[in-house]
Amino acid sequence: MLIQVFLFTHRTIHQITHAFASPVQLSTREISSTLLHDFELFSQYAALAACDQNINSTHHKLTCDKNTCGLVEADDTETIYVFHSTSGPTGYIALDHTKKLIVLTFRTSVNLNDLAIDNKSDPTKIEEICAGCWAHTGFWGYWKAASDKVIPQLEQVTKANPSYHLEVVGHSMGGAVATLAGTVLRKQGYKLDIWSFGSPKVGNYKLAEHITNAKPISVYRATHYTDSAPKGPYDVPELDYTQSSPEYWINKPLDEEVTAEDVILVEGINSDKGNAGHGNVTSNLPDANHLYYFGPVQVCEYPADFAYSAAP
Repeated sequence: MLIQVFLFTHRTIHQITHAFASPVQLSTREISSTLLHDFELFSQYAALAACDQNINSTHHKLTCDKNTCGLVEADDTETIYVFHSTSGPTGYIALDHTKKLIVLTFRTSVNLNDLAIDNKSDPTKIEEICAGCWAHTGFWGYWKAASDKVIPQLEQVTKANPSYHLEVVGHSMGGAVATLAGTVLRKQGYKLDIWSFGSPKVGNYKLAEHITNAKPISVYRATHYTDSAPKGPYDVPELDYTQSSPEYWINKPLDEEVTAEDVILVEGINSDKGNAGHGNVTSNLPDANHLYYFGPVQVCEYPADFAYSAAP
């Protein structure tokens, strides 16, 4: 369905002629320059989970290979826990001592096992989260596989750093898992923000409603122009897959610099005023917009367990 090999297709509302079409003019509110900076920062944190040096050992500063993660590299950061498997979840927990952050990040899809997880789109009941809720089986299973070790680590690090704020982050599949992980952790009493970039839908309307109505509002779901990934899963139209609100839609194609005026705040569950209403499901694949969220998300050379036949 997702990510680096562009194995995704999705529903169509509006078809563009090509990826270089002009941005759509909307009257919806733009975001602040402060929020834009935060999106830039956390998109870099998301991208850094695909760098081997950040997921193979602890007590190292977060770095990238292509000099495109300057906001994170400018801070005093340290990985304190990593999880990395070719057949399971991958990511890291890091401390940002400069901004007093605890950052839990899940990696995007890079190998064939990840692709299999992407495609497990049958529903799994998660009544423990909210009545009538179900989640994407693959994404939920990925989180559950990580949670037994991640949660104890978070308990330790939050107690050791009580003034630090927890941020849960991910791009594409990683964004989907981050959304579910953050929802569970909030249920357990953690105060946190969720930052997802190009995330597909993670569950049904009831779950989207639960995420949308959570207080305080701290779910920052970013989409980019015609990116196809947020429109999926696409192969189960009979299921009630739903995107939560609000959405922060980058109304500018490809790798152009994003300004605050380019990011449109779109409100309403399953709204078609942002990403869902722009771009064809299949005709514009692969969609390069998926690989640019406030900057390039390919900030490192291919990870060692990269296993797709096409370049990410």
